[in-house]
Amino acid sequence: MADMVELRQLRYFLAVAEELSVTAAARRFHMAQPALSQAVTKLERQLGAVLFDRAGGRLRLTAAGRLLVPEATALVNRAREVTELVPRAQGPEPTVLRIGAITSAISGLLPRVLPAFLAAHPWVVPRVSELGQRAQLAALRAGDIDLGVCRLASAEPGTDAEVLPLTNEPLHCAAPTNHPLTTNKPLSLGELAGRDLVGFPRSLAPVAYDTIVAVCMRAGFSPRFGHEVHNDQAILGLVACGLGLALVPELTTRMTMPGVVYLRLVEEYAVTPLSVVVGAAGPPEAALLLRAALSRAFPPAG
Repeated sequence: MADMVELRQLRYFLAVAEELSVTAAARRFHMAQPALSQAVTKLERQLGAVLFDRAGGRLRLTAAGRLLVPEATALVNRAREVTELVPRAQGPEPTVLRIGAITSAISGLLPRVLPAFLAAHPWVVPRVSELGQRAQLAALRAGDIDLGVCRLASAEPGTDAEVLPLTNEPLHCAAPTNHPLTTNKPLSLGELAGRDLVGFPRSLAPVAYDTIVAVCMRAGFSPRFGHEVHNDQAILGLVACGLGLALVPELTTRMTMPGVVYLRLVEEYAVTPLSVVVGAAGPPEAALLLRAALSRAFPPAG
């Protein structure tokens, strides 16, 4: 009867299959190359199949090796899940926390807060969905999410939501790298008058839309939207194409797009709200804990 295949052997095999180099794979495990080579050879003997074609001095997966890759990956991943799940049973009951967030919060805010939060609360199992503000409010009412991160300035009548303002984010101007305005740093809002802007339709993001209109009107002009799209990446993509400029919140400037630069604005009033929303009727403990963690990411000024 063949010896039982060990998870360690499968991890070695997957590393060699990915690197197609025993030497490179051995470096991953901080072990000698001959020892790793012997471990793979032992696995081949146990399985009764050659996993790598070694002809010509180059490693290539055989048909048997290609067949083993997804199976070994599934087993290794499942073993990792088990080792993470069992310790949780000794603490609080695992709780799924359903989070809705606008794109800029997913790319710019959650990476700053969520890793430490989950390390401190390992019983929380996050499920993050990219949702616009209106979709978040609808999902809260339907009980489909527990918490949302959006740009609602305050609770509106009939929303059944409790709003915690986090901060007022400065707006920046996203411009093509070769645009004449890129020589003006910082930039005045008035310099955008008469130029095409790229933004969200009001039906999707009413606060973002109204904020941009309001700050432009305060600067003495009505904004002209040449293109309206439905996510931050599309806005930046059209800016990179030279089809317009965009006023974006500071969190969006964490996103890099070839061909796009971000210009700071002179006007201190050019800001947009960022807030956390939960259901007004008894949000779960995990949602309240995350809300507090998000709030601590923006300490009061002064």
